[in-house]
Amino acid sequence: MKKNVSVIITDLDNTLFDWFDIWYKSFNAMLSSLVNKSGIPQDKLEEEFMSVHQKHGTSEYAFSLEELPSLQKKHPDGNIPTIYNECIQAYRQARQTALKLYPDVLQTLCVLRSTGCLLVGYTESMGYYSKYRIKKLGLDGILDYLYSTADHDIPKNIDLEKTRAYGPDRYKFQHTIHRHTPKGEIKPNSELLNRIIKEVEAAPEQVIYVGDSLMKDVAMAQRASVTDVWAKYGVPTNDPRYDLLRKVTHWKKADVEREKQITDVEITANFVLESSFKELLDLFNFVEHVDGFESTARLWESKGYSKNELIGQVVSVWEKTIDVQQHFNDLCLRIRNYAITVLTAILGLSALSLKEGYTIVFGKMVIPLASILMLLGAISWVAFYLMDRHWYHVLLNGAVKHGMDVEKFINKMIPKIGLTQRIGEESPVTIPVLGIKVHSKGKFWWFYGPVFAFLLIAAVAIYCVHKDVPKIPDSGSENTNIVNNDNASVQSRQLDVVDKKCSGRHKCVP
Repeated sequence: MKKNVSVIITDLDNTLFDWFDIWYKSFNAMLSSLVNKSGIPQDKLEEEFMSVHQKHGTSEYAFSLEELPSLQKKHPDGNIPTIYNECIQAYRQARQTALKLYPDVLQTLCVLRSTGCLLVGYTESMGYYSKYRIKKLGLDGILDYLYSTADHDIPKNIDLEKTRAYGPDRYKFQHTIHRHTPKGEIKPNSELLNRIIKEVEAAPEQVIYVGDSLMKDVAMAQRASVTDVWAKYGVPTNDPRYDLLRKVTHWKKADVEREKQITDVEITANFVLESSFKELLDLFNFVEHVDGFESTARLWESKGYSKNELIGQVVSVWEKTIDVQQHFNDLCLRIRNYAITVLTAILGLSALSLKEGYTIVFGKMVIPLASILMLLGAISWVAFYLMDRHWYHVLLNGAVKHGMDVEKFINKMIPKIGLTQRIGEESPVTIPVLGIKVHSKGKFWWFYGPVFAFLLIAAVAIYCVHKDVPKIPDSGSENTNIVNNDNASVQSRQLDVVDKKCSGRHKCVP
């Protein structure tokens, strides 16, 4: 008896299309044109391409020409993309010709979709390049979800919109929901596969996973207790063209060593697609996937409510959740404003006390008041951090997670409800000069950390510089702690006069 399957998670490269053939034909066309145009030897260019690819973690890096040292040296003041535009066009034309699905893939996916089965793509290729292929291959809307790794950073001198031939909407999915996998988590990560299954509201026993790699795809599925299907037809053969990929690959020695460790394990697939993706239809019985929304809608309908009434209720919950997010976000901003106000006051008082020479005496210790104020400022800054990060931000984070849950629940019915997810995608910022991408948690350290370090260092520095300066109370009282340095010499002379008057008498009369 065939297994009922309601969710298919499939690899993309060498499973739905021949990634290597696409890459080789397009890259080789550009490389050949570049050698002829520049006059630089091919082996030199290959060596530099490898360095650039390894730097950015992909053999498809779109801005590699601008970073090749030989071209930079040859054209120090030139616009490299313009000078070598014909090389770029050679790449694009070859890619357009080579970019096609394996036979029967599109028809099979359409049949699967007609059954109500959920279709999910999962790839290690970066989102920018995967989205391009999905759009060009007509799979936007055929696949319900695409999971990919995040993109590399765009060079600072590149305006992405100016490099594109069409408007930004042309490059966005209209139907398929795109999500990024966590940075650094790659195949064969069974926990990541289970997380994807949970996010699409499925159970492992309802899922099959299709992929061309025994060591990555099949092994990962088996570890996650998911039915595995090996796309044997996509396994690379001894193609001599692979020599070029080896010469410019983004893989580093550590990646190669990791791959060797994976391949040392023997893996046997439970199901095999010998020659075509279409063979899936003979192996399983595909049925409709009922997600959380559909299941709830059916329950409501059984009690006399309509689906539109359910949508209205969910939208109301979503709107309230957005209000709560805004409320906690406002509180976090207020805390930071208060922190900056207190910091400004501390710095002002410290500067004034340093100018006037105010100190505090503890026994034999004479401590500059500015040093103590700086220390108090550091303590208060930590207090603001703890309140911000571990109190209100926790509540904000909870509201954000709830908002994402609501959006996942209803995004098939109303795809445009995705504000929380979009904010999360746009939240990371890149620090100028350093080029470091900082997420929400990291922003706390960049906001509070440097100021705390400054206050602490300033407190110690002020103490070390001014600790030996004597201070005498200007009121004449020996018990006064805070004194002015300008009165020290006058007070000292007054004490000397009293000592002289008392030295010639039997006792001093006050």
